[in-house]
Amino acid sequence: MYLRDAAFDAVITDRSGLTLEVDCRITEPAAGGLPASISIEIPLSDSEPPALENPCSLRSASGPNGIEIKELWYRSIPAGATRRRHARGEFNINHVGQLWIKASSWPSERSRVLFVLSPVRFFKKHYQAEVDYTATPEMAVELFKLQTAELGAVRFLKFWSIHHIEDKGVAAEIRASFAAEVRYDEATAIPMDSLVEKIRSVLRPLSILTRQAITLHGWIWERRDGNETMWFDPLDPNLAPDMAEEPVADLCLRNEFDACAQAFVQSFLAAPADTQEAVTLISVALAPHVKRTAAGNFLALFSALEQVIALEKLTNDERKKLRETDSEVMAGLLDLAGRVKTSSSPNAAGVAARIEGFAKSVEGSGPSFNVRFEKFQAAHPKLAACMSDLWPLRGTTKLPGLKQIRDSLAHGLRQEYSAQAIAEAHWHFARLAERLAFIVLGVDMPQGLLPNSFFLQRDPWYKRSEWQAVRAAAKQKD
Repeated sequence: MYLRDAAFDAVITDRSGLTLEVDCRITEPAAGGLPASISIEIPLSDSEPPALENPCSLRSASGPNGIEIKELWYRSIPAGATRRRHARGEFNINHVGQLWIKASSWPSERSRVLFVLSPVRFFKKHYQAEVDYTATPEMAVELFKLQTAELGAVRFLKFWSIHHIEDKGVAAEIRASFAAEVRYDEATAIPMDSLVEKIRSVLRPLSILTRQAITLHGWIWERRDGNETMWFDPLDPNLAPDMAEEPVADLCLRNEFDACAQAFVQSFLAAPADTQEAVTLISVALAPHVKRTAAGNFLALFSALEQVIALEKLTNDERKKLRETDSEVMAGLLDLAGRVKTSSSPNAAGVAARIEGFAKSVEGSGPSFNVRFEKFQAAHPKLAACMSDLWPLRGTTKLPGLKQIRDSLAHGLRQEYSAQAIAEAHWHFARLAERLAFIVLGVDMPQGLLPNSFFLQRDPWYKRSEWQAVRAAAKQKD
């Protein structure tokens, strides 16, 4: 299915239109998630090569396949003239955005697009993924299938290819990939950019269910006039990090995943734009596409929470409510401004005016988090039960809630709480965020997420006596 290796003449064009003839060799990713190999050499001569302006593009000038590289950024071009015949200098590549390959020699009777996905843990251990390779000549199996209004049936597949190698007596190895298959209707001719965005919309809620970011590595478009392949960021491996420092059990039982995934994705795709945005933030916070610190994950979860509770719009009277301590802060600022005005400082008037400005900004800062959260909780009565078994959202100085920990992290006071407290509080925050996604989409939660489910009870951090003890000792000693 992949173009394993190709060497060809090519032309690099920079952003201003300057061109440079080069020799190029590419090897496509051996499997989904693995990087490609791209080598560019410049024939050296007795004249200096032109200075190209990033970003550049590369297009093949020969060979049976049309190959193109977009968003090509280089670090350096070989410098120095030479009179040696056939001398070559290496083009130092910094980044490649997209690798396109059109192979008219590989026609297909099927008109479909395979969206190649990151090899997340759930796909690898799916019970349908355990196959007898020698007894499956079609070299592909279906893991599960979803029905969508715009794309029709989306089949999630495991497919593989045999790669011949010579390594310690091993002659060949099987390399598996995972993909979402969509049938392509030639009559409607949906632009590929639109198809890519639609499939990404399917992957966002699925990332919550699999507890790992399902990202798009590229796509393979099979049609009667040949195959077209495109890889995103081909020089970088496409491997999603785990959603948490501590691995957690699956959300769904084996026999409920298909129905749960169908309902969850269908509700997400049918939801209003602001709800989709909120669930997307939950998905990215729970299953980040890049590795983040525990503090970064915690802050991302709180940002997603704020987006979720903002779905419930406040009345005019509610918007005018001050935060719990705003009145005292404003009174203190105005008192300070009055004392500054009576001082003998030559800048007294200007400083006092700035302090009064701070007081006005406090007055116009809007309702507190508590006001907005209580509004959201009143609209979703199921939420109270979904929080009863977890680390509380709001607490006190001695018994911090998730919000108190977040406030300290946001102000750079990471040292206020122990690493154990932050880790366990983050685990509980993640479970709350998962439940919120199902609540706002109006979908029943899977068994693994219900309060007191046996999935949760297997994790020691879920035990009430455990996290209550950690919470009581969360504050670091001065």
